[in-house]
Amino acid sequence: MINKQSLGNKIKALREFDDMSQEDLAQKIGLSRVAISQIEQGNRSVDFLELAKIAEVFKLKTDYFLIEDELPNIELAKNQKKVNNFDPKKLKNVILYILEKCAGKPNVGETVLYKLLYFIDFDNFEINNQSISGLDYIHLQYGPAPAALQYSPVIEAMKANQELKIIIQDYFGLKIKRYINLIGHNIDSLCPKETKVIDDVIGSLSNMSASQIEEYSHGDAPWQLTGDKEAIPYNLVFERQTPYAKRSPDDLRCFKMTGAKDILNQLGSIF
Repeated sequence: MINKQSLGNKIKALREFDDMSQEDLAQKIGLSRVAISQIEQGNRSVDFLELAKIAEVFKLKTDYFLIEDELPNIELAKNQKKVNNFDPKKLKNVILYILEKCAGKPNVGETVLYKLLYFIDFDNFEINNQSISGLDYIHLQYGPAPAALQYSPVIEAMKANQELKIIIQDYFGLKIKRYINLIGHNIDSLCPKETKVIDDVIGSLSNMSASQIEEYSHGDAPWQLTGDKEAIPYNLVFERQTPYAKRSPDDLRCFKMTGAKDILNQLGSIF
């Protein structure tokens, strides 16, 4: 579900692209310049009539403003790109697996899919010490989202190869972007440990709406401990608390102690 800040960003981008001032836009739709400023900053709601007028100014359908946000093209640091061993084929098969399991669930639009992928990768990292897809995730206002430079080419290739299609559907008055798989996943691409993690995430989170799963993701330590538009480090999963933590406190304590010993061994004698 698009939020006020994302809507404001869209309106501001269109206005600036048309070299239009806030005052110009305000006059065209019958609002004050202050109101336009508040809308663009995400501090004011827009009713349907106002949105229809804005859409008319930019010669767009109102639906454009209601569709879920596109991923921003945020560059990752060079060292960040090497950490997780991103595997496009693995990501494709995880997406296909999710879509197979969630077929017929009208709530599973793009936003829900982003969050399912995040929890699958981060839960697997916590449990099995590695991400499944190796995909990087970015801290955004509406929760963690895949890095566009990795994610988008995979989706475009799947569409081009007729493995996936994307449709826009109504869901309780909102427009959501849904993915429909046209093929099944490769059963050899995921090991039993990975499919268990995926099934657990789908079982616990896939019935949530976009707004519910966004709110839930805001409670997870990796998102909370990362700044806006920064890559979310996988090792922050070990700062998780209930109900997000998948390891028991004793397991986590042992893991951290083992890690500390490994670091001391690498440092060698200090005398």
